[in-house]
Amino acid sequence: MNNVELAQSYKKVRIKSQEICSPLKPEDYVVQPIVDVSPPKWHLGHTTWFFETFVLKPFFKGYKEFDNQYNFVFNSYYETVGARVIRTDRGNLSRPTVSDVYEYREYVDKNMLKYLDNVTIDKNVSDTIILGLNHEQQHQELLITDIKYILGHNPLFPAISQAPELSHRSNTGESAFKQIPGGVYEIGFN
Repeated sequence: MNNVELAQSYKKVRIKSQEICSPLKPEDYVVQPIVDVSPPKWHLGHTTWFFETFVLKPFFKGYKEFDNQYNFVFNSYYETVGARVIRTDRGNLSRPTVSDVYEYREYVDKNMLKYLDNVTIDKNVSDTIILGLNHEQQHQELLITDIKYILGHNPLFPAISQAPELSHRSNTGESAFKQIPGGVYEIGFN
């Protein structure tokens, strides 16, 4: 991928994570009801930390780290990078705040796009960025399942979104359902 394609992919993936979280209230971002669930705030911070730690700090000359304490808070299992908050304690962190994490994302995103706009990227850096994007997409899947768990275990059962209106009528007013007689059918490709 060239720089322009990397920048487009970067923006698309990063925006998707925020779209997944857009229906949440600030309190929803912090909850960790069980050890297997990470708070949405942590997912957003961790994926941002990846790009700061593995792309900006080593490759972007003059890059100024957003907050050196974030390495401890958002590191996951990268033991060679330093100590970390243990997984079970991610939901105990009231700080950084949700707005701090979004500021962090904005800062790193701005610097990543500046880096991609001003530097010729070699294959090693390109591969690291692509790995980071794939990593964030993995966290998007985790975000969805974790958010469902968080909201599903709230006694108020808050919905993450409104259910779409379903119609059993087509545009012509006829039933959109097709009648299929019962029986055994072969399906699929042979």
